[in-house]
Amino acid sequence: MTMLTILDLAKSFGAKGDENGNVSAGEIYKAGFDMIGGCQDCGATIAAYNAYPSRTGYWKCGDCIGEHGFKTVQEFVKHLNSEINKESKTDERP
Repeated sequence: MTMLTILDLAKSFGAKGDENGNVSAGEIYKAGFDMIGGCQDCGATIAAYNAYPSRTGYWKCGDCIGEHGFKTVQEFVKHLNSEINKESKTDERP
């Protein structure tokens, strides 16, 4: 099963490739994502092209993502909006 990567998300949020299709770290950052991070589970250093956003809110590597990732950008956005809504409800004061 193919999971959505951080690079996929960056492209969908506006990161542009050069004439060869390569996306720079600057473009990834402008789209709102980091280029390098670490796997939540094993601590491996991962980059946007092999880092998977997970339902825990952290990145995971290909070995650790399991069923915790997303298949589409729409699925990611729906989950993100759900988490934001949960957060805003816990911030409400009586």
